[in-house]
Amino acid sequence: MANQVAQKRFLSIIESICYWLGYQTKIGREQLLHEASLRYPIADTITADGLPIGSLVLERLHPIFKSKKIDLVIYDTSIVDPTMQQNDDFLNEVFEFKLAKVSTGEEGGAEHQRVFDDVVRLAYYNLWRNKSCYFLIAGTYENFKAFFVGQNKSVYQSDGRNRLTPRGFEDGSDIWNPAGIYSDWFKFEVGGIQIKEFNNDATFGLQSFQENYHIRDEFDFSYEDSIIVKSTCLAITPNGQENRTHAAGLWKIESPRSNE
Repeated sequence: MANQVAQKRFLSIIESICYWLGYQTKIGREQLLHEASLRYPIADTITADGLPIGSLVLERLHPIFKSKKIDLVIYDTSIVDPTMQQNDDFLNEVFEFKLAKVSTGEEGGAEHQRVFDDVVRLAYYNLWRNKSCYFLIAGTYENFKAFFVGQNKSVYQSDGRNRLTPRGFEDGSDIWNPAGIYSDWFKFEVGGIQIKEFNNDATFGLQSFQENYHIRDEFDFSYEDSIIVKSTCLAITPNGQENRTHAAGLWKIESPRSNE
């Protein structure tokens, strides 16, 4: 029963963000969208599902990494005023958000590194503080498919929007067919698990992360030469639905410990 409730919550989150993005596009606000704006419809969905609004904080300084922020955090319901908390002992859940766009699919590019940073930052937080960490990415159906799932890079412009040709999926299927740069980071079906070890032996990826993410208290936490990242797909927009204007996916991010 608990798993069913959790699954419904995750599905509600991605459905709400797709609806909200579709509405913003319809009223002509597409150019004003930023990943930070995703917090608001997601927060509305989580609180509408029964979480006290006081337990949720939109953007807070990261407790471990200097000068870095978390998009959305959820505290234990026993905490009356989370904004007054000086540590993260009662912080239960962490969310990071991204928008899928053309630059998302540029291998080795700045946006590719930013997606990597979000995922690995969550993995470290799970490893060091055992927090429940989630990564969500959303965008137009075409951008999500072409530049995140990566099934088809053949894109043309129509009415000012990116379009794909051909679509490259079987009608009615709810399984994406990944072929892009994120295909070894994520699975694209609910329940799918991907485990990958990242090493700091290349300029892109972990080396860049460790150079740019400075730890507040190096007596408690320190980097090693590699980290194992486990991603579990909790909810994702089904593919093969041409009436969809937007798509989204949500993954739980963990870093398995040596005794697991």
